Amino acid sequence: MKTGDLLHVKGDNGDGTVSTWYAELSGIDENGNLEVFFLRKKYDYIWAFSDDWDTIPAESVEAIFTPVTGQYIKIYKEFGFSPTEVENQFLKVGDKIPKHVVVPMPLDNESDFEDDSDSDMGDFIVPDDVANEPFTLAPETSDFVRETHQAVRDFNQWVPKTQVEEKVKVFMENMSDKYQKQDDERQFAAGKVVDYTNPSKAE
Repeated sequence: MKTGDLLHVKGDNGDGTVSTWYAELSGIDENGNLEVFFLRKKYDYIWAFSDDWDTIPAESVEAIFTPVTGQYIKIYKEFGFSPTEVENQFLKVGDKIPKHVVVPMPLDNESDFEDDSDSDMGDFIVPDDVANEPFTLAPETSDFVRETHQAVRDFNQWVPKTQVEEKVKVFMENMSDKYQKQDDERQFAAGKVVDYTNPSKAE
């Protein structure tokens, strides 16, 4: 499984019954549990991915669907939903929607789905040769860098006071660890070592 996969999950309904739940994989924690955003009914016939992520055991996954370029709509329909013209709004395949109920138009053309993605992300795409350069700590010669480095140090000292804050910190630490390990390989190849979590206070 990889980030972005769509999942059918065996869900406990809390009343002694189970049913298929729907989710998108956002990560895997250090214990092998899956971090997912559940797709839930928002209102009427509209479904949307939750803003908050949940953790589930890997063995609860019943089926995996991997979206690929040129087949997003096809894969989503196999997953059980049709993407619509409105971002993060989906229609469940098979639902009979009454004529008097207004819902966004489902997308049928792959180019519409991909064009939206391209237009949203085009300005943020970094060439591979730049993206794969070893990370370099910036010297503290500007307010932005000083504030960023101080935020890293503050995060290291942060003690969460609620379960939500704890989940946020664990998610951030797991994400940080993932990309630090990837960069460690580039640093090793260049004969360098970087302390990511303790940026220098030196000017």
